[in-house]
Amino acid sequence: MHTLSSPGSRPARRVWHAAALGAVWLAGCTTALAATKAAKPIPEPLPPDPPLTTTPVIDAKYGQRVYVPDLAIGHITDGRIRVLDAASGKFLGMISTAYVGNMALSPKRDEVYVATTHLSRSTRGERADVLEVYGADDLAFKYEVLLPPKRAQALNYRHLVATTANGRYVLVQNATPATSVTVVDLKERKVAAEVPNPGCWGALPAAGHPTRFSSLCGDGTMLTVTLDEQGQPAERQSSGKLFDADQDAWFHNAERVGDRYWYVSFQGKVTELNLGGAVAQVTSTHDLIATKAERAQGWRPGGYQNAAVDPSGRYLVAAMHPKGGEGSHKLPADKLWVMDLRTGKRLPSIPGNMAIALTFSASGERLHVLDGATNTLHVMSWKDGRARPMAKHAAVGETITQLESHD
Repeated sequence: MHTLSSPGSRPARRVWHAAALGAVWLAGCTTALAATKAAKPIPEPLPPDPPLTTTPVIDAKYGQRVYVPDLAIGHITDGRIRVLDAASGKFLGMISTAYVGNMALSPKRDEVYVATTHLSRSTRGERADVLEVYGADDLAFKYEVLLPPKRAQALNYRHLVATTANGRYVLVQNATPATSVTVVDLKERKVAAEVPNPGCWGALPAAGHPTRFSSLCGDGTMLTVTLDEQGQPAERQSSGKLFDADQDAWFHNAERVGDRYWYVSFQGKVTELNLGGAVAQVTSTHDLIATKAERAQGWRPGGYQNAAVDPSGRYLVAAMHPKGGEGSHKLPADKLWVMDLRTGKRLPSIPGNMAIALTFSASGERLHVLDGATNTLHVMSWKDGRARPMAKHAAVGETITQLESHD
């Protein structure tokens, strides 16, 4: 029998090794304790940062702002509006638009309205549609109004969210797919009404009436709705047929100066409407494509926000491409054609820059052009129907179909 006292026994060797390891561990602890006593004392934790009492405001020198709504289709629940300085391209801030949010600026340019959808589990769960209100000078969230869960979840286009001329009501296009417009009362911060606009799309506010808006209809007519002081529909009237959607449909994008709105058709016909009255009225028409040679070459308008009218109402710029036909109406521009709307005559064209979205600054001093291939923003100075390159800003977003100007 082996005993623990036998040096060569296996149990004795185990005891000896355990004792040796214990001695090494104890020596290490003693050394570490000595080092700890010799080291400097650990300083007290830093005090927490004080809470922000104010939100940073965008410097007034960046008045030439461009709003770039981005659907961000690769991560579509995380859309945003980027705000840039048009001259320098400096990134000024961002507003979240969540899932396929659409936006509009207030008439005074002091607020930004975003109609969007939030799901309780990001990509699933309970749906909440809201109109969110942000300050335009600090991009800070102010408040929200809960909407019926039926707003149109669509690409970024103008007139899916719009404000009435008096600034009190925000109009939000719905689609379930039945169409209607939700009227949001900003003063009371609640939904005032839902206005059916069956077969029609968008809300185009009048300038000369505080609460009137129109909506373009698929049967070629224009519906005009007049709201009362409580935001309830008081009058509805439809125009006669303005176009034939089978023969020559209109792009949904409409350019506005006051009560004047311009539509461009798939085949290049420009129609000016007056939407100030109870019924839409056609005031003028022009043909962008004026010669047989141009028609033979297949020139057609294309893009998303594919035409822009300067704030004077004098000039129209349209994104045009050759070899067009059925289904080419979203193609980017090969040329930007310029038309004098007073005379109906064309002026020298501008390089197309693969444009799919155009907008003038509210000052009329700049033309903004979005390259749909690279998402490069081209900024051009504008005067008397002529444009000159001013700045170029690369990759301003991911999925962009709309541009808006602050100034």
